[in-house]
Amino acid sequence: MRSKTRQASLFKGLVFAMLSGVSFSIVSVIVKQMKNLHPGQLALYRFIATFVMSMPETAKTGQDPLGPPEFRFFLVLRGVFGGLSIFLNFISFRYLGLGEASVIIFSSPVVVTIFARVFFKEPCNIFQSISVMLTVVGIIFTTKLPSRLTEIPVAYSSEKIYGLLAAVFSLFCISAMHLITRKVRSVHQSIITFNFSWVGILEIALLTAILGNFKWHHCGIQSIYILLLALFSYSGLTLVVMALQCEYAGPVSTVRAAADIGLAFVWQIIIFHDVPDSYGIIGAFLVSVSITFISLGKWLTSLEGNLFSCEKFKFF
Repeated sequence: MRSKTRQASLFKGLVFAMLSGVSFSIVSVIVKQMKNLHPGQLALYRFIATFVMSMPETAKTGQDPLGPPEFRFFLVLRGVFGGLSIFLNFISFRYLGLGEASVIIFSSPVVVTIFARVFFKEPCNIFQSISVMLTVVGIIFTTKLPSRLTEIPVAYSSEKIYGLLAAVFSLFCISAMHLITRKVRSVHQSIITFNFSWVGILEIALLTAILGNFKWHHCGIQSIYILLLALFSYSGLTLVVMALQCEYAGPVSTVRAAADIGLAFVWQIIIFHDVPDSYGIIGAFLVSVSITFISLGKWLTSLEGNLFSCEKFKFF
């Protein structure tokens, strides 16, 4: 009975993570479409909507909205990393192809798996180790670094470099946010979201005022885009918090990455008519293979009777 409960929790967490990836991939399309507004302003819309939507659920808990005293520092720290990650995330979506940006940003399982092992002593089997190596190589191909070794290197525009730097730094911020979420997993998800939102509002408003500018959005379809941005941002954020409360940080970030990266290339080709080059395809393929290794490892460890208790499988 306990084994069945554990398996249900395991796959429940992975389903939440997958749905979160779908929600955030839709958000990336909206950010890419609204080119007349600074990415920071769109990020601010997202945080304001998340703040408003989280208030009723937070009130229902009857708990202090700032969270338990022993976790308040971590809740604020999570908001700081989360706000910065989304600010950089939206910038990378603006200046890179959706597929390229997603491969880099959502390769966070590499960093999450390493630091989850170091700080939280979470298990790291052979599948996760291979996944780390493949993902690093995949990022190298996605950024087109191998082109520097050919006779005709790929040129980098200033916007391209700006987008790549934003994606890389967003990767580390997302990884830190995932680890902190795992640290405060005992706190109700609405309180986690509430603190994430108010910290993000202050941070994003300051960053946008310094690095960008605020404009009125166009009437008509952009109003609908903003509403959809708010809806899918809140649902994606809530789902990933729920997933991290059910499952280890490494597998959650991996499944979310799988959904987001796959859909990003679909949207890039179908909506924006931007066919990825060979470097992007190779990078996405390697990251996809690494995700397969992670999934296979989770399946093996969840088998009835604990497959890894057998001598011949201990090397996993």
